[in-house]
Parts: sequence; structure tokens; C-alpha cells
Amino acid sequence: MIDNVLKSYLEHICGASNVRENEPMSAHTTIRIGGPVRFYVTCTKKEILVRLISALKYIEYPYKVIGAGSNLLVNDNGYDGVIIRPIFCEIVENGNFIYADAGAILSAVAKYAADKDLGGLEFACGIPGTVGGAVYMNAGAHGSSISNVVSIVDVLFNGEIISLDTSVCKFGYRTSIFQKKRDYIILGAYFFLQQSDKLEMLLLTQQYQEKRKKTQPKQPSAGSIFRNPPNMSAAKLIDDLGLKGCQIGGAAVSTVHANFIVDMGGATARDVRRLVLYIRRLIKKTYGITLRAEVDMI
Repeated sequence: MIDNVLKSYLEHICGASNVRENEPMSAHTTIRIGGPVRFYVTCTKKEILVRLISALKYIEYPYKVIGAGSNLLVNDNGYDGVIIRPIFCEIVENGNFIYADAGAILSAVAKYAADKDLGGLEFACGIPGTVGGAVYMNAGAHGSSISNVVSIVDVLFNGEIISLDTSVCKFGYRTSIFQKKRDYIILGAYFFLQQSDKLEMLLLTQQYQEKRKKTQPKQPSAGSIFRNPPNMSAAKLIDDLGLKGCQIGGAAVSTVHANFIVDMGGATARDVRRLVLYIRRLIKKTYGITLRAEVDMI
């Protein structure tokens, strides 16, 4: 009964076309894995997201907010709740600052910045995620990360929109306060960038994109599976054990990049988790190092 009432409410505030029932999450993750979610909802405006979160909290109905589905693995049984995907994506320039909504694709923000002669986001040109997801993960590449350029993060907290200075965000290597304090829902971020030469930025972006094409697999994946241990490369540790190509079910360690698990066809979340556990056990036994997952799991 509550599901029927909730569906009607979701359609009322979000629009019927933005609400899907029993939606397979395999259609919304870059690794193309994941069972059905009770309700999959796209939010086109911040005001809608605020109303939606408040309502779900009030009735104590489970929900998760996601980005573009990279760095995400969803259970084969799916999720018995509401998955919310913000798709509001405004990008605005103000001097050396650029504001971008949580739903904006990070690479699009990097391109927008370059068009305005603002540098600092070139490293993000190939990261396949949203601003919200990138801030949540403190995403990075090529020796730089989001925490190097973000100055303020707008979040929804207890029904109010507040702005957090980066000192509050507790950014670290692939981590932030948002991974621990789930009541903070990222709405957008302000980036402080520097005036730069457009041609130099273009050349650097092309260099990064070419490197990405050569060093990352083409098969569906969730990005890097493990975080790098301090002063070490997770990929090298895995590669040194000869695990490239190691396969469980349809999931395999990429032969291109050892820190990627790819779907070779018909992979399940269970296959991926079993392979992750196998790698972790072997690394722990051989090196005494515990690898931490970089991928978020639902």
C-alpha cells in the first residue's frame, strides 16, 4: 500500500516520466551490473530534491543518492528503496570561480572552464562522473584531485541548504566527510581556478586523454577497484602477482590495467565481490597489505 502511495507522490513532485519502478541498475552503472531498484528517480531541480529527501526521511523510507554510476557496484538483488539521480547541471562562471551543480558531468565542467581560459581542471577531462560524485570521492587523476580546486560545497542538511568550506569537508585520498556523514547531500560546488593559456590547456587535455585511452580497458568497469596504499600502486601489486586476466564468472582483472575489474560478459555483482575478496586475500597474504575498496557498494 505504501509503495502505491509513494509512487503517486514521487510522480507528483518529480514528474511521471522521471519515476521508474523496478528499474534495473545495470542500466545506470558504468560496469553494467546491478539488480532492480524499487524506484529510480531523476531530479531535474534542486527544489525537487529538497522536497523528495524531506518526504523520504519523514516516512523513514530508504534512499540513496548517486551520480553517473561510475565507481558504483549494486547488488544483484537490487535495492529495496529509492535511488535518486540528480540531473540538474547548471555551470556558471564568476571571475576565477566556476559554480557547477552536482549533476553536471565533471569533464563538461573542465571543458567549460578551458573555454573561459580558466585552468586547474584539466586532470578531470576523462573522469566519467558528476560533480557530486567527484566531490564525494575526492576524485583525481594525473597527480591532482578535486580538493586542489574546490573552495565551497553546497549541501542539503536537515532540510536546509548550507555551504561548507573545504576545511569542513575533510578531504583525503579518495575520501571526504560525505562518505561518513550521509546526511550531507551534495548539491553543487564552487571551483577556484587560475587564468591559463587556452592552447596549453588543450594540449595538456589531449595528452591526458591519450594516456587514458592507452592505459584503461574498453570493457565495462567501475573504474579503479582499490585505493592505492601509501606510496604504492595497487595496480602494480596486483600485476606483480600475475593476476591480470584472472577471472571469476564473468568478472576479470583487466589485462590492460590490473586495478580494473571488467565485465567480460554476463558478470554479476557476486562475481565482482568474489574476485575483489580473492585479490585482497592474496595481497594480504603476500605483502601484509590490506587493500581498501575505492568502489562504493549498494
